[in-house]
Amino acid sequence: MKDTVWRHGRLCSLYLFIYYGYGSFYPLISQYYQSIQLTGTQIGIISAITPVVSMITQPVWGMICDRFQVRKPVLMMALLLAGLLGLLFPAVSTFAFVFLLFVILSIFQSALVPISDSMALGYAKENHLQFGDIRLWGAVGFALAALLTGIALENWGTNSIFISYCAALLLAGLILRKIPDHAESVPRIGAGMLQGVKELFKLPRFVLFLIASFFIYGAINAHNIWFSLYYQQIGGSIAGVGLAFMLFAGSEAPFMKMAGYFVRRYGLELTILLAAAVSAARWLWYSTSPNTTLVIALFFMQGLSVGFYLATAAQFVRDDTPASLQVTALSLFASIGNGLGSMACNLAGGWIKDMWSVLETYLFFGIATGIGLIPLLLIRFGPWKQPAAASGSES
Repeated sequence: MKDTVWRHGRLCSLYLFIYYGYGSFYPLISQYYQSIQLTGTQIGIISAITPVVSMITQPVWGMICDRFQVRKPVLMMALLLAGLLGLLFPAVSTFAFVFLLFVILSIFQSALVPISDSMALGYAKENHLQFGDIRLWGAVGFALAALLTGIALENWGTNSIFISYCAALLLAGLILRKIPDHAESVPRIGAGMLQGVKELFKLPRFVLFLIASFFIYGAINAHNIWFSLYYQQIGGSIAGVGLAFMLFAGSEAPFMKMAGYFVRRYGLELTILLAAAVSAARWLWYSTSPNTTLVIALFFMQGLSVGFYLATAAQFVRDDTPASLQVTALSLFASIGNGLGSMACNLAGGWIKDMWSVLETYLFFGIATGIGLIPLLLIRFGPWKQPAAASGSES
């Protein structure tokens, strides 16, 4: 019992520090771009290429982990290298070098989420827990980082971003050393690595979920890039952007905790549908240029949409794919949504902003998320739906 409590606490701490690193880096990286005088086009190219690299490398990391059962060593290496690479950014000041550094950083950073999710999902299943109860600590870490690193940035400059990022990932690596991994208990894949991907693409429900993730997850990630420009467009201040990100990310944690109740009460598929529907409504509402006070006051929409989605989407992938292909499936899910979907939404969103305004960019996000609802409806009500007992079961 004591070992279980310690393992649970360490997994929660692992998520806390991994996402503290993300929260230090991504909401504030635009300040670094401005300090080295990158153009908007250059920033757009960097924002698009990083998801492309992740889309390619995440399945590779997943296949390596599944084939050779080496989740923990791979995650340890990725945390160390991603953290140390972050310290190199203050030393570069040209687009070419920043672009190259982002490509290399993305290779290792792309391993962090799918592998840590696989470990946490396995633990949650063994102990009959909800994944969201562990994942919510990532939201806590992200919210804390957005606030504390923002304060450090104001006082000590852009180097604070990269020091906070590196320190958080190195601390995550120290915590990971104490977490046992039972990857060896998962059956090894007898066929080649690519065979696992072929097997996954034979699962209609999984393929439909990947299509949904392309639109829904892509818009969610693109929002993180464009929100600061959007918030200033509707009359907000730069300081308000930091407050908004803190409230948005902070709202995810309690909703991730609540996601377990919704899954038990209404089923996993309906909970994901609710999250996606709220996301679509949110982006469409943003496109109407609401008052900034209302945007801040309704910050909990982030928790109800993104918090619910992040807490349940990975669980759906786990439940609908073979255990021996779990990391590969999670990597494909992340690479399609966080990779290809983010790239497409960022490129389209940037083009739409140049043609019209950032309000129309959010209109596009709303329409894209609405399209993503279609495959989710097919999963829930179409010919591949699960029996009612299975879809509503707790895992």
